[in-house]
Formats: sequence, structure tokens, C-alpha cells
Amino acid sequence: MRNRSHIHQLFEALAPKTEQKEKMLQNILVQSRNEKIRHRGFAPVKRLRSAVLAAVLMAGLTTTAFAAAYMGLDEAFLKFLNPVNHQQAQYLSNGAYVVDKQVTNENGTLTIKQVIGDSNLTYILMDFSAPEGTVLDAARYRFLDNDITTRQNFQSVGFKALDDGNRSDNKISLVMSVMTRNSIAGQKVHLRLKDLQAADPLPGIFETIIPGTWETEFKLDFKDYSTLYPVNQNITMYGYEAVLKSISVSPISITLKVDSSYLEEINEAAGELKEIGDNKHLDNFPITINYADGTSETTAIFSGLYLSEHISEQILMIKTFENVINDKEIASIVFFDKEIPIQTGR
Repeated sequence: MRNRSHIHQLFEALAPKTEQKEKMLQNILVQSRNEKIRHRGFAPVKRLRSAVLAAVLMAGLTTTAFAAAYMGLDEAFLKFLNPVNHQQAQYLSNGAYVVDKQVTNENGTLTIKQVIGDSNLTYILMDFSAPEGTVLDAARYRFLDNDITTRQNFQSVGFKALDDGNRSDNKISLVMSVMTRNSIAGQKVHLRLKDLQAADPLPGIFETIIPGTWETEFKLDFKDYSTLYPVNQNITMYGYEAVLKSISVSPISITLKVDSSYLEEINEAAGELKEIGDNKHLDNFPITINYADGTSETTAIFSGLYLSEHISEQILMIKTFENVINDKEIASIVFFDKEIPIQTGR
């Protein structure tokens, strides 16, 4: 992601003063957010978070103890997720699984580093190193063919390139996202990636820059971050009857499952996704997240997965976010005409 130097300060300092500890903590939990404001698909709202004061509250910890809280979470993951406070960073760290598998051929080396996930979304952190002399400085990267074998009959795969602070070398970091109907935690998967592609910022077109195949197997022994809330309440979607079966909440996604015998009518009433920018569309099935401090935000921009299955008369909606959300502070979630109370262990 962004410049990593401020993370390394935690491990290099042996006995910093209190003001130094405050500064280092702020570097991770505050500066990383200020360097690049990233909208998470939400309509602009005024947000107040007690977590902003975490840098002051945690200043009494020794550097050794503070650094240890993140030993299980790769630095690139920490920057990608951008946790809201120390407690959430530690929670995410405790759920991460270290894979550390490397596959090499004449065209490069792929290293599968870590995995985290919840009931419907799995993030796989990987590094790719091209042969010496190759410069990987494109805005976007992906693999043309990506096959991950799980015990799921459906899955959606995507890639996000991370800014590692050095765009003139032969290395990149990627996060592979896998969205599924159910959790794949604990499964052993077979991963096959073929032909690395690169593209300029949208609307740039992907082109293969490094051919080759990288193939390996590994386990997904991460901790499922989700809390499942059975709902089973009647709702009205665009004037048609439906049943909100459940809501699953985690720091990285919110998943809703809906049953209805009017799926065709609901989808027709919702219409096509309205494009408002390059690869940016309005969310036809938004949710509003109400927080305990009285603030709220709505998923105005579509991000995630919408799967409508007419045979089973079921809808699966996975709402993903640019940064993790403060799930422990959610008071309720509003979906169409229904508000569902949420208590995630505050």
C-alpha cells in the first residue's frame, strides 16, 4: 500500500519515550487514513469515532507489547485493511492465517503470504516478483486465468494491486478476493494462476505482460470474522414481498440473504445498475448502517456481489468496503422497510 517506513519504526525502537509512542501509533491508525482518503461506496456523512482517540489512549503501552499485537498480520494487509483502532487491528491479526507458499518458474515467483476472511469473503495476500530488470509500474494488475478449487459451486474472484511505495522495481503485492455463498474457512484449496496482466487506470485495457502458470495448494485456516444474525422477517422490495432470512456482519463485509417468489419482478423494478463513472455504479439494493454514536452511512455505490437465483428463489448480497468497517459499533442495519438491531459485543 502506501509508504511502509512508519511501520518499521515500531520494530526498530527499543525504548522510546511516551511522546514517541504516541507518534508511532498515530502513524499507523491516523496518518495512513489521511495520506489517501478512500471512499468505501458510502454517501458522504459526518462521522464521529471515539477510535480516533486510540493513539492517546494506547500511549501507555510499551513499543514491544504494541508491536506484538500485529505480529500475526502482514504489514501489507494492515495497510490494505486500514483498521479503525488498535483493538480492531489486533482482532484482525488474531484471525489471519500465514500460508507462506512460494511457486517459481522462469518468468517469476509467486508467494502466497496470508489469508483472512469471513462467512462470504476471503482475502488472499500474495507477492509477485518478475525477473530482474523487469519494471512493474502499472496502475492495475490481475491474472488472466484464475482457478481456485473450493467446495463451493459458485465463487467470484477479483484482484487489487497494492501500492508498495516502489513502482520502479520488479515486485508487486496483490490481494485476491474470493466471494462465495458460504465460508471457505478451513478448506484446502488448489490455486492456479496464469498470465499476469497489467492496465492503466480505468478505462485502460488489460494486456498480458508476463506469461506463465503458477500453481499450488494450501489451507485456509483463517478465523471467520462474521457474526450471523437470523432475521426471518417479511420485507417489501420495490413493492414486492420478500423474506429477509439473515444478515452476516464482519469488519470486511456485510452479507444479506433474501427469499422471494418475485425475483424477476424485483430485478426488473430495480433496473440496470446506473453507471456514474468508470466501473462505478449506483447500488440498487443499498443498506444503511446506523452506529452507536448516532452517525450513519449508506452504501450508495455498488461494491461486492449481487446473485439472484430464480430456481431457488434466493438472493445473495455481499457488501464489500474499501476499508474495514467498525462492526463492533453497529447499532442497526436498515434494508428497504426493515431495521434490524445489531449487537456485536460492544
